[in-house]
Amino acid sequence: MKTRTIAAFGIALGVLLIAAGCIYVGNIHPVASFTATPTTGNTPLTVDFDASASSDADGTIATYAWDFGDGQTASFTIATVAHQFTVQSFSTVFRVVLTVMDALGAEDTAVADITVDP
Repeated sequence: MKTRTIAAFGIALGVLLIAAGCIYVGNIHPVASFTATPTTGNTPLTVDFDASASSDADGTIATYAWDFGDGQTASFTIATVAHQFTVQSFSTVFRVVLTVMDALGAEDTAVADITVDP
């Protein structure tokens, strides 16, 4: 009889925690997304990047880390940045990578190509 009471209590407690939303399912990873304007042009080309469409379902984006594909990187707590690309004698495609990190350390990346002509 005692075992049934304990088991019934455990089941009831589990149902109560689920109903109350108290079950921790872990950190949900953020989603990285950004726009680049313009994506092609002549050197020197200044491109505006906007990552405000990035999201984190269970928190906030803590950092926006940019790799511009030309040896330059930047990390910010804000979603927008401008970067100038320069080429010398031939067209170059720069692969820009955004990595967003949430407050618990989970990450996601998004990629875009920028074409710069001399």
